[in-house]
Amino acid sequence: MRIDGETIGAYYPPRITVECPMRKFAGLFGALLMLASCATLSPRNRIEDRFFELGLSRERAECLADELDERLDRNELNDVADFLTDLNDAGSAGGALDALLSIDNPRIAASIARASVACAFN
Repeated sequence: MRIDGETIGAYYPPRITVECPMRKFAGLFGALLMLASCATLSPRNRIEDRFFELGLSRERAECLADELDERLDRNELNDVADFLTDLNDAGSAGGALDALLSIDNPRIAASIARASVACAFN
């Protein structure tokens, strides 16, 4: 605003801010959600960990998990991971592979067989 060649600043009323408690809650909820998603293992990692727990070397378990990850979609990987998690009576990694070959999905069984052959020479 100008009056007779002088610049006079406009009057702005003080800014009034209201603290919204929901904003803090939304930020906290978002942070917790991100943390929970990071804590969940992918099906590929669950498969690798379970093969390792069953007695395979870390390298062989990683090879099998990588091969299956390349050959199967996410739902099929989840099926394999769930099957391995529920597999208590296998007794050994070889027993787990034999049990996996008897899975109802022929694509999964074929992928496991191919992955086993590919990783046998690593």
